[in-house]
Amino acid sequence: MKLYQTAVTNEVDSLEYELSVDAKMDYMVWLHFAEIDTSVKRAGERVFDVFINGKNATRVDIYKEVGSFAVFTWHHVVKNLSSNVLGIKLVAVSGAPLISGIENYALVPNEPSTHPLQVSAMKSLKESLRIPGRMGWNGDPCAPTTWDAWEGVTCRISDDKTALIITEINLGSQGLKGSISDQISHLSDLVSLNLSSNSLGGEIPSELGQKSMVKVDLSNNQLTGSIPDSLASSNLLLVLLNDNLLEGRVPAQLFSVGVRGGAIDLSGNKGLCSIPSLPPCWKQGRLSTGAKTAIVLSCILVFCMVMLLVYIYCIRKRNDYDFNLPYDIMALAAKRSKYQRQKSLALLELENRYAKGFPSPFTPQ
Repeated sequence: MKLYQTAVTNEVDSLEYELSVDAKMDYMVWLHFAEIDTSVKRAGERVFDVFINGKNATRVDIYKEVGSFAVFTWHHVVKNLSSNVLGIKLVAVSGAPLISGIENYALVPNEPSTHPLQVSAMKSLKESLRIPGRMGWNGDPCAPTTWDAWEGVTCRISDDKTALIITEINLGSQGLKGSISDQISHLSDLVSLNLSSNSLGGEIPSELGQKSMVKVDLSNNQLTGSIPDSLASSNLLLVLLNDNLLEGRVPAQLFSVGVRGGAIDLSGNKGLCSIPSLPPCWKQGRLSTGAKTAIVLSCILVFCMVMLLVYIYCIRKRNDYDFNLPYDIMALAAKRSKYQRQKSLALLELENRYAKGFPSPFTPQ
């Protein structure tokens, strides 16, 4: 190789170099040698020590290692630098020091990536929130950690140091017009969620309210439906749901946020009901859409059942008149039959009475 066809040497005792580095990083130094001096015939004729930042790192005898006109390389890792200068010095032991080339590489740590389940949840959230391209939601949500990979997303390393996890989402006043994906429940380490002052619609996910969550701000949107019980069972200290279109009963446990010293704001949601600061749920116009629907369906069901009973009753009554005569009609028929028999007997008696010479009153004159 061309690199090893030339070399730097010095008739004095040493060669010295200084490299600019970043003291916060670690480096790997590669030194390249080739004994191209034909006057060196055996081992020991050219020997020198290599000092890195003042410390003797190794002793080099090129001819002893590889012979003449052959490549010899040596590398060394430098850690915990105290300055932005990395010093390399070759000090002669026998003969003059010689070197063909120096390379210095910064060691970039192999950072973990975001937990796969949370990556999937964030991609679903990206679609449902309709994140604009200007926010750069591409690739890994957290890696690399040297900059904010996804705008508005904060991450940290997991406790077991194996993955990056998402702890905060701050997308307030970004003009978002989508909805909140149910997959947000997979962000199990989420501490703070701010989606305020957008135009988000749909319902609040039923599983939102992870135990890790401390703050949730969904104020000034167009969210509908009821407040999920999951928000009441979390460790929230700040709940801002004001100025939405929420309705229905507020979970009673949600008011424990104030008991724990936190703050809660549900104002601007005309359909909400509960105690102590909201109208009672029985008050007219305060029932949720779901409750109203249930009442209407129940009324329809009851009406259908009543109509069915009336229909069955009418059918049975009609059958009674057709096949089972009422008792009064049957009694009247019996009396009439008895009268006809008595009348027939009376006529027979009269005819017998006048048979002996008296003309029958029923015989025409």
